[in-house]
Amino acid sequence: MAKDRAESKFFTVDPDVQIHYWDKGEGDAIVFIPGLTFSGEIFKRQIEHFSDRYRVIAIDPRGQGLSTKTVHGNDYVTHGSDVQKLIDGLGLQNVTLVGWSTGNLEVWSYLEQAGYEKVAGAVTIDMSPLPLSEDPAWWTEGTPAELSEVATRVLTHPQSAEAFWDEYLTQVMMQRELSADEYEYLMDMSRRTPYWIARQLFCDAIFCNYLDVTKTAAKTVPTLMYIAEHWADVAEPFCHEQFPETPTYVMGGHLMAYEYPEKFNARLEEFLASEGK
Repeated sequence: MAKDRAESKFFTVDPDVQIHYWDKGEGDAIVFIPGLTFSGEIFKRQIEHFSDRYRVIAIDPRGQGLSTKTVHGNDYVTHGSDVQKLIDGLGLQNVTLVGWSTGNLEVWSYLEQAGYEKVAGAVTIDMSPLPLSEDPAWWTEGTPAELSEVATRVLTHPQSAEAFWDEYLTQVMMQRELSADEYEYLMDMSRRTPYWIARQLFCDAIFCNYLDVTKTAAKTVPTLMYIAEHWADVAEPFCHEQFPETPTYVMGGHLMAYEYPEKFNARLEEFLASEGK
């Protein structure tokens, strides 16, 4: 039974397309969505922590983890639709959505397409709803030149893509040095996404604009944004100006939920309590 252990399951969202997810616990659902190239297992400490009171579901988005790899649908409109089909198909109600990195785009895409009827709250982790802007005061994923370099010269070949994820993991995601085993575990998780899917998703992500959705969500349901310490001086003012109803919480690096699970889970506990769960 899922209440005793995390079960590995699949749900068909389109003909020949299955979304893999981890499922544990009973009650109101918390749905975790990972960032680009990662799988739901990155949230294993959250699955274990919250599944004694909630039904915890951690998704492998299309093209990532154990989910189907397709030549189509590698965009965040489709990913948001996949989340909607999964939530509807499992009959979930009163759902708290938790997205990390590009998983935020899936949360916002879901809200744009499905609305708020089944949503109790939305938690987003460390990514702007407007990843690309020429305004240096705005919170973005990088300058247009930097993002163009990644899209056109880095994520175009398996070896250069591998080098990119290596640098991002060791220099941005984590604040401590990884052991060799832990490094290989995280890199292996990332390698399950072919470089050409990662490039399609990256290119779609940087041109996404969910700023209006984020503003609407902040006025409609309880929301929370976690922000990594390395860019909090830009990200926090941006969030407070653009969607002031959403509280922010600064901690750790980009992979904060994995590196600092106790601190991350404690703040999420506070958020769930504010929903009345």
